[in-house]
Amino acid sequence: MNAVPTPVLLSVVVFVALMTTGRWLLVDETATDRLINRTFSWNLVGLLLYEVAVALHRPDLGPRVYLCGGLMALASFYGLARLLDGAETAAVHRRQRRYDATAVAVAVSLIVATPILQWAWRIDYVEVVWTLSALPGGVCALLFGRACVRELRSGGVSVREKLIFAMLLAFAIYWLISMTIMIVRALAGTPPSEPGKMWAVAAVLMFSAITLLTMIPLVAALLARAGWDRAGRACRRLRPLWRDLTAVVPEVVLTEDLSAPREATSQLYRMTVEIWDALLHLKPYAPGSPAGIDTDARRYALQVALAVRAKRGGSTPASGVAAGAAQAEARNRTAEFRFLLELARAWPEAVAAVDYRSVDVQMPTTAAVSQ
Repeated sequence: MNAVPTPVLLSVVVFVALMTTGRWLLVDETATDRLINRTFSWNLVGLLLYEVAVALHRPDLGPRVYLCGGLMALASFYGLARLLDGAETAAVHRRQRRYDATAVAVAVSLIVATPILQWAWRIDYVEVVWTLSALPGGVCALLFGRACVRELRSGGVSVREKLIFAMLLAFAIYWLISMTIMIVRALAGTPPSEPGKMWAVAAVLMFSAITLLTMIPLVAALLARAGWDRAGRACRRLRPLWRDLTAVVPEVVLTEDLSAPREATSQLYRMTVEIWDALLHLKPYAPGSPAGIDTDARRYALQVALAVRAKRGGSTPASGVAAGAAQAEARNRTAEFRFLLELARAWPEAVAAVDYRSVDVQMPTTAAVSQ
């Protein structure tokens, strides 16, 4: 650890701390997420404890407390590797308790037994444990690499996912090689805690690189929270159309589950369902339109705007026109969604063409549940 320049180490600590805090707050839904968060948290604890020991002028204690955090991180990483390799998800907590208990037992022995063994038999227990930790570390790399290869060879994996798995495979290969080199160097007399400046800096840089990779879900969560992801952008594009339609046909608004998270994806689904339902209800107010939904978005937007104006003006629906006749032509979900986006794009022009004001932002409460 002494081989790593202090500014570099502090920069990594701050970077990992921010990333880990963000993941605990926003990316903590699955067992895999929590194990990743635990791994980085314990690594961070080890680094911080090491810096505290150095600040207290206890160089003998620094490697011990750093290794204690590393062992707890290794226990979480081993659980993650087993889970990714196909271990039963239902038993993840039971398995993890065993791994954590083993790591705690070894960590306690580091604190208690190290000075005794050093005084009695001149055995550097820290270096022994550090070297032996490479064995489960190497197993983690093998399990992790096998899981990545399996995902890369499976079908239905997008190019982006393949790129991520390829990067994780590269990390697994690096991890396995570094564990092997650490054991060989330890047997040759080089303590694992003093790998040399080049190896120490390389380890810190690799740790930073894998931290960047695990930030991808965090960035996606932040974009979703800010409404800048794909679903959020689609919601903003559909909202003027949705607002006008649900204001004139409030009965189509679905009952909101206040206990469920207000994610952009679920909001987008609600908006599209409510828009289609509103279009069905408005069909009788535009009897001159074709029986099916016009595939020309601009022309159909004008028909819907006329229907909205008629209903808002108190007109009665035309007799003999069934709402079900407005069912959309057979199209898959992607084409259906694309049509709604085109309709929303043409909506302001259609509203202006029929000469009526769009509803104000202060809409009825029943029509505001999806905002």
